[in-house]
Amino acid sequence: MNVRKVIFCLLPLSLSLWLWVKDGCRFAFWVTSVEEKKEVPIVDGMPELGTQTQIIWTDQFVSGIESPIIGLFFSLALFATVHFSRKNHPK
Repeated sequence: MNVRKVIFCLLPLSLSLWLWVKDGCRFAFWVTSVEEKKEVPIVDGMPELGTQTQIIWTDQFVSGIESPIIGLFFSLALFATVHFSRKNHPK
């Protein structure tokens, strides 16, 4: 098989793996919002009276384990298409 065709078939897998690694290799599902926990004092300027946790939600996409799995399926589909179309049309 031609090296260009193999690289073309592996492109969806490599892009999805890059996205997954960039987002932190989470073995969970996709997330569309991220929480940020922040400790704030109950009374401003007097942290000795206690603090409470403030949760701030930020809209952000974080990829999960679905990304490399979908990339693998697309790569396999491309590989099967290239492989079987070549067998039907020999040189």
